[in-house]
Amino acid sequence: GGKESAWTYAANLDLLERQIKNLPCEEQTYLGDASGVPVRRGFYPVGTEFAHPLHYVDLRADGEAGTAVDGVTGSAATDYEFPGTRSKRVKEIRYMYKWKEVTLEDIAPAEEDEEAEPEPETVLGREGQGWVENGAGWIVSAFIEDRRGELRTQTTEELMQCFGCHGNVGNTIDAVWSFQRKLPGETGWREMDYGEYDARRPGETRLPDYRREGEERGEKEFFLHVVVGADLYGVLPREIAEDLMRYARGNDLVTRLGLEHPLAEILDDECLKAMEAEGRRSRLLERQAIMRDYAASRGYLSRDEGDGAWYVRGTIFYPSEETMKANIALYRRIVLDQSYNLGKDVFGSESGHIPFTFRSDGTVRDAEGNIIPCGAIITSRPWGPDGVGTTPTGIVAVNADGEPVDANGNPVDISEHPERAAGHIFTGGTFFTLYNPILGDVPVGKQRK
Repeated sequence: GGKESAWTYAANLDLLERQIKNLPCEEQTYLGDASGVPVRRGFYPVGTEFAHPLHYVDLRADGEAGTAVDGVTGSAATDYEFPGTRSKRVKEIRYMYKWKEVTLEDIAPAEEDEEAEPEPETVLGREGQGWVENGAGWIVSAFIEDRRGELRTQTTEELMQCFGCHGNVGNTIDAVWSFQRKLPGETGWREMDYGEYDARRPGETRLPDYRREGEERGEKEFFLHVVVGADLYGVLPREIAEDLMRYARGNDLVTRLGLEHPLAEILDDECLKAMEAEGRRSRLLERQAIMRDYAASRGYLSRDEGDGAWYVRGTIFYPSEETMKANIALYRRIVLDQSYNLGKDVFGSESGHIPFTFRSDGTVRDAEGNIIPCGAIITSRPWGPDGVGTTPTGIVAVNADGEPVDANGNPVDISEHPERAAGHIFTGGTFFTLYNPILGDVPVGKQRK
């Protein structure tokens, strides 16, 4: 009836969440004045908006207010902080608007005529206005810092990076990544304080790990099982290395896992970078064994004495002040250079910091078929007719004959079943071909049934 209704709005958001997360839903249309809008599984209705402010990190910002707030200077008036480690300073603001309805037929690639010349894709946008259309029904807009720190509209070239994630990417749902990862219930509607960060207790969070669909493992557990660092590039920040060291020593992993190398070498990126491929490989395999034990026993969780629930450890979820300041300083170089069109990711870009999974062992060939020298960064790879890379990107366990094997030592044909191999061997553009991006709602703890 044209009147605002918080209940109707909340109910419609619940319906939308069910469509995106593939949950049961009997409604055919949305409610209230949206009763003429059909509910379509896997698609957002026209008019949907996403706003994504990217803040700098401030580890003293924990939602306090008053006249002497940490990190606020030169003001005698009552001031405040954003909760959740967010600085007041914003580095970028991203925005998406669903302007037209699309179907699977609209976004699916058309049948290709092998004899026809490929048509270049057309991008709709207006230079200077800071927006582009992604070809899937969404207007994408963004603002970013100029050299003085003031927000400006992004150029069309800079906005084209957005299509790397918000185009026709297989793991998105209607070109969006975030909503299917929403935390369950009302927690998922909170600001970035859902971990209830407290600068006085940075080692704690209130963030559970949730069970992966169809598995007993948690999401974080699965992730730590398949990487050899804290991210997809194999890099292991000091904070997480220290927690792994704590766990390894407390559980006598050197003896129990039969480790042949010192823990200090296994968990130190700086030490491994100077080694030849085989020396690095053997230590990374032992790092992988430590991380898989850490994941399987859920050593990344800690129990809250108040409510008895298990939460992700703050020591591996939040950065240290050293890491925070280093990342801010590195990003400032990009701000001063205004080189956003060349990328905005600065993590692990310190001098000499080369991600292990993109470092040649002397046997890798580039897209032209030339050997990439040992230790050099791999910037291109050969690929097959299906567009999938043909060079393994990481570590895989092998037997004495050099054949990939599964966790029980049985040979595996990785071209047919890469998910069965023990290790990190995937050759495509994503780190795991069977990754399910929909977040479950069942928390996991250390006690398994």
